[in-house]
Amino acid sequence: MFQGTGSGVGKSVIAAGFCRLYARQGWLVAPFKAQNMSLNSGVTQSGEEMGRAQILQAQAAFTEPEVRMNPVLLKPQGDRHSQVIVQGRVWNTLETLDYYERKDYLWSVVQKSLASLCRDFDLVVIEGAGSPAEINLRDQDIVNMRVARELRCPVVIIGDIEKGGVFASLYGTWALLLEEERTLVAGFLINKFRGNERLLDPGIREIERLTGVPVLGVLPYENLTLDDEDAYAGRPERATSETASKDLVIGVVRFPHLSNFTDFQPLEAEPDVALCYLHSPDKLAGCDLVILPGSKATVNDLEWLKAKGFPAVLNRHLAEGGVLLGICGGFQMLGRFLHDPWGLESTESFREGLGFLEMKTVFQRDKILRRVEGFSPYLPGARVTGYEIHQGRTILGEGYAPFLELDRVMGNPSMEKDGVMINRSLFGTYLHGLFDSASFRRAFLNMLRIRKNLLPLPASAPSRTDETNQELDRLADLLAERLDLTLLEERMGIHSCGKG
Repeated sequence: MFQGTGSGVGKSVIAAGFCRLYARQGWLVAPFKAQNMSLNSGVTQSGEEMGRAQILQAQAAFTEPEVRMNPVLLKPQGDRHSQVIVQGRVWNTLETLDYYERKDYLWSVVQKSLASLCRDFDLVVIEGAGSPAEINLRDQDIVNMRVARELRCPVVIIGDIEKGGVFASLYGTWALLLEEERTLVAGFLINKFRGNERLLDPGIREIERLTGVPVLGVLPYENLTLDDEDAYAGRPERATSETASKDLVIGVVRFPHLSNFTDFQPLEAEPDVALCYLHSPDKLAGCDLVILPGSKATVNDLEWLKAKGFPAVLNRHLAEGGVLLGICGGFQMLGRFLHDPWGLESTESFREGLGFLEMKTVFQRDKILRRVEGFSPYLPGARVTGYEIHQGRTILGEGYAPFLELDRVMGNPSMEKDGVMINRSLFGTYLHGLFDSASFRRAFLNMLRIRKNLLPLPASAPSRTDETNQELDRLADLLAERLDLTLLEERMGIHSCGKG
């Protein structure tokens, strides 16, 4: 099991690397995270919702993602409320204290999922959340040391040296554990180091002396293009020096509750694209394409957009020849009205949208969750794959051309229309993962290039799936090279089970 000294230390990525490392050796591997808090989620083949981090880890393990790998998913809807997804379906929307009152039921769900994975797989790679040393939350824990105690599972604690104070973080985390929990700590791992590792030797010797726990290795800082677990994750604002050297500038509006920003990571790999995240309308100047992304709090983010003064600037952007794309919640905002009869997002039943499209969206209690495939009639030869996660049902006015034709829904032949396209300057769609396909991504970018009188380019970047697999292999190689796997395997006990 991989736990950390805090959030963002690399637990998700390192767990994915270990999934790939042992899956390549022929083990039947499954990832597991009891409770994930993230606005980045995806859809399984059976139409259930789970965290993107565990979907990535399942891909690393060469296995199909399923919700028992992430039985509880929390999707924040503000500072105090979260939508609670249990076994892939919306279960409730709760404040923090109300959620903790349900921990006994949620723990039973976790136990059932974990037991079934342990029965069906050779090796289960478990990820914790945040830090196990949050002593104020110890009694509420269903994801960290409670899981380790349940299985008597060896734990590796990861510290991020990039944040500073890594030895204090490792020691403090270990010191705040209960005595029975300390006996489960099999090793420490130092992540994201830049420089000569010999500089760490005195600290490593001292932390091992103080705790009796070995440091299993030091991982260097690596710029891996893998999905981040949580939302915005520090993506940059516009960098003037970079945009000046690129043919296309794409701006993603940085909503306070931005979700599924992984939709845009494939654009970062394109050689002619400068991608930036924008928090104010004055940053839109010079953008060829502006994207209104998904949101877990569509109504609140719509009001934020208005308060910031975005509508007038977006109007000017379109009038001056720019392109606007709305995805999921961003698509819903483009209409005349948003109607929330159940009070799912707002105490006000009706909210005015941006008014770019003659359409209205009605929020329903049940959520649409599905994978789809299709094509755009306006981008010949470019197929698209994606997934839908939304509670809104959108009703379009007459005469709008669809953006996409969906010919497979959840793997079954179908023929449906998705979204809207107006004069190749205003687009809306419900599809997440729109740019994962290299051919569709390049066709869409070439449409933007032609609008600027630039020659189209051939597809050069790999598909998102191929790129991710390359990065996972690189990560697994790095783990094998930099960590004492013999000691780790001895302490984890995996030599005596499964393929060992």
